[in-house]
Amino acid sequence: MDTARPQLQPRMEIAAPAQDPYWGPGLDSDDEREIAELILHSSVDGVLAHTIDGHLLFFNDTAAEHLGYTREEFADLGPYGWVEDEYVTLVPSRLALIRERGSLLFPSVGAPKDGSDMYTEVNARVVDFRGEELVVSVIRDVTERVLAHEEIRHLAFHDRLTGLANRMKLEDDLRVALAAADRHDDLVGVIYLDLDDFKPINDELGHAVGDDVLRVVAARMLSCVRECDTVARLGGDEFLVLVARLGHRDDLALVGRKLDECIRELMPVEGHADVRVTASAGLAIYVPGELAEDLINRADHAMYRAKQAGISGWEAFLGQE
Repeated sequence: MDTARPQLQPRMEIAAPAQDPYWGPGLDSDDEREIAELILHSSVDGVLAHTIDGHLLFFNDTAAEHLGYTREEFADLGPYGWVEDEYVTLVPSRLALIRERGSLLFPSVGAPKDGSDMYTEVNARVVDFRGEELVVSVIRDVTERVLAHEEIRHLAFHDRLTGLANRMKLEDDLRVALAAADRHDDLVGVIYLDLDDFKPINDELGHAVGDDVLRVVAARMLSCVRECDTVARLGGDEFLVLVARLGHRDDLALVGRKLDECIRELMPVEGHADVRVTASAGLAIYVPGELAEDLINRADHAMYRAKQAGISGWEAFLGQE
């Protein structure tokens, strides 16, 4: 693209709206211009204008300040240099929509100088400037709103104490995994775990220590599975691991063994002797057409049989169909 500045006046003039703005009595044209510039540069939103072929003509102080750039640095970025790379690829299609509709409201992600992400809401419209189309964009920083929404969504699907998936997320992940298993003949398994003798830890060392133990157990379990698997806390000291796309039926027992080894490692507890916890586990392989609830129940029953037998570990009872 030719980077030469187009032959336009050095100061951008805002295209007149359908109805002229109100100006108080006694103001001359210089007053009006100064007030307009004051409003633009004191706006809480970034404002910039550029030609259709990508020549940056104007930006206010907020546009540069929000992204941590000096005016000179922001000017060098051009109209799209402040945008994350993956969103820059959307520019041609969005520009076409803006020209077709006259205006467009869309989300984008900025790339501040410090390397963080700035979530934005961009309101762009086409204006006529001396017979040439310009795009004027108002850029609103909505990062706090987006992060708050993500936090609310995370809390809705995760256990607050451990950060693991909760029942709601587990149900969603199970639905997806079982549907994929039915379509592709995948092997899916679940491991139902219950910590052994966890109540004495709460009773003797206190609930704060008990909570710490649950957090450590959760972190250890996450370290033992793949990203495509789900570790959920069902409540109290009960957990369920969803293992998708098993290569072989025996692989579920291998995952169980790894979990058992991770969980039973000594756990340092501040102000107390090291704690060791173990877990009883029941394993079940998905039977095509089986309800998710029935799959979990089989693993649950297998776990209770293991616990009743006094066996701390995974190997005793595999919930077979």
